[in-house]
Amino acid sequence: MNPEARTSIVPIAGIIEIKPGVVFSLALIAALSTYGVVGIASRYTGFDSTRRDPRRGLEVKCKRANDDGMHVSVSVHVIVEYGVRISAVISSLQQQITYSIEHSTGYKVDAVDVHVSGLRVTHED
Repeated sequence: MNPEARTSIVPIAGIIEIKPGVVFSLALIAALSTYGVVGIASRYTGFDSTRRDPRRGLEVKCKRANDDGMHVSVSVHVIVEYGVRISAVISSLQQQITYSIEHSTGYKVDAVDVHVSGLRVTHED
């Protein structure tokens, strides 16, 4: 191989900044796509706020820890499908949100607090 044909990769200086709104969107999409979750509830009234303003039921806090990178904590108020095992839905929701944020951003998720604010029957048998 010709030594002149080799190319060297030079690292480019700069920073990567991920806005908190992106982390919020990742958490929201993960929450709404979790089996058994039918909506995001307002933390104040408990009513469904998925379409109107999901910020009322989902809170994401990002903080920089010394040299350990960014750390995230999430608090989400959800409405769960009637008839599903609530503990299984909560566990799945926590895993989905954690995976989505950590995989997409590289941030460390410290906690995902889930508050079940209501139940909803979405289909009649």
